[in-house]
Amino acid sequence: MLQRVPLVSVVVPCWNSAPWLAAAIGSVLRQTLGELEVILVDDGSSDATPRLARELAAADARVRLVLRPDNRGSARTRNEGLALARGPWIAVFDADDRMEPDRLARLVRTAETVGADWLADDQWIEVEGGERARARLLFDEPAGPRPLALADFLDRDPPETIGYGTLKPLVRRAFLERHGIRWRPEAGRSEDFLFAVECMEAGAASWLLPEPLYRYRLRPGSQVTRLDPLATLDHMLHVQALAERALAAHRDPAVAAALARRRARIEAARLYRRTLDAVRRGALVEVGRALRERPRLSGLLARGLAEALARRLRGTDVPTLANRPLFRDLAG
Repeated sequence: MLQRVPLVSVVVPCWNSAPWLAAAIGSVLRQTLGELEVILVDDGSSDATPRLARELAAADARVRLVLRPDNRGSARTRNEGLALARGPWIAVFDADDRMEPDRLARLVRTAETVGADWLADDQWIEVEGGERARARLLFDEPAGPRPLALADFLDRDPPETIGYGTLKPLVRRAFLERHGIRWRPEAGRSEDFLFAVECMEAGAASWLLPEPLYRYRLRPGSQVTRLDPLATLDHMLHVQALAERALAAHRDPAVAAALARRRARIEAARLYRRTLDAVRRGALVEVGRALRERPRLSGLLARGLAEALARRLRGTDVPTLANRPLFRDLAG
């Protein structure tokens, strides 16, 4: 028998998440806000995840479990969880992350106070298996809740960093239903970015709470780390095109300008990475041609080298907006 209608439905897709699942779900079940449900959707895992998920569901009636026989990707898995959700608020959560005990209570209280449809908190980016210091995601935000404009969101998701596109928001379910917004499989590992863009394009009252209540695990082999830089940038261009189509009818010139800046940054990063690759291969003719055709490239390479040396001296390589300013600061 199902419990009464929860206040928050936490949608958790998981795939081969056995080493982290118990800690992740435990951090949700220990929330000070008890009126919640966890919709745990296993996406055809081949490790011990299904067994652990069954144990979690058997131990706590708030965990609702779906076991998929095949792997369909996180966007479809999230959409399946969303379709089962009963709460007025949807919380997005990954099966290898954690959250602070009062996170959901504070997010709901803030969202209801300011009238948000979409509210995201700050994150601690924590690197697994190393001694690097954790870093916060939100960059230079004032204290207290504040609205997040779509143009600012686009500007704060540049290449070569973990940007605002990875935020894990609390979203009003009625808003998603009214506008038919879902996660888009064609966005691949950037479905969170495109989901946020489409929410804001549809008029979501979007807010930030710059307090680090979410703990994002950056680990080897994850979707964020397993692609090489050029493949990642090619993927970003693909998702950029999806965002451009989604925003084609947007009337705010600030949004169009931010979208153009984001494309220019991605293309500059691709050129930068191709040139570095040519240097490593000793293809000096190719490097010389690139420098002649694009005189600004030499300055970009020099800044990139200085930034890499500064990161090494600081002893940090957590790729956040604060630690990777090269393309963040690049003018469109």
